[in-house]
Amino acid sequence: MQINYDDYIDLLINKDDEAFKVVYENTKKGVFSMIISIVNNKAVTEDLMQDTYIKMIEKIHTYKRGRNFYAWLLQIAKYTAIDHYRKYKKEIVYDPQEQSFYHDSLQTSEKTYSVLDLVKPLGDLEKQIVLLRSVDDMKFKDIAKIVNKPLGTVLWLYNKSIKTLQDYLKVEVQK
Repeated sequence: MQINYDDYIDLLINKDDEAFKVVYENTKKGVFSMIISIVNNKAVTEDLMQDTYIKMIEKIHTYKRGRNFYAWLLQIAKYTAIDHYRKYKKEIVYDPQEQSFYHDSLQTSEKTYSVLDLVKPLGDLEKQIVLLRSVDDMKFKDIAKIVNKPLGTVLWLYNKSIKTLQDYLKVEVQK
């Protein structure tokens, strides 16, 4: 079911909890995917998700009705993650529970791979495209708007990334 986020703008401006819950439940996978593709750390991603939704509420009055609210929110998530990455890119953070990643993992006879392990060989843009498509089941035309690339480029990058991931997984399984 497609949600019309414009119906919730006034409620969000008035800090309505139920409206926030509806928006959050319908956008959390995409926001998570966008942020994790940049920072590659589940704990940091969860913190940045909170920051993203706080910024959304603070800036909701700047959203122009009739535009794509979801893309607007994902841009906030993207820039929040990029700002964090730039600020902390020299820090190395190790989280021993990182393997219990938010999404399903892949189990082979020898090893378990988290989604972060699987997308490791991809660049940032490719990670964003693959995660938005596979985790949030977003349409390619919407992904193209979010990453500000032509639809053909997004489709090409997605297909190239899937091939890269298939080759990567073949090599990893043989290890």
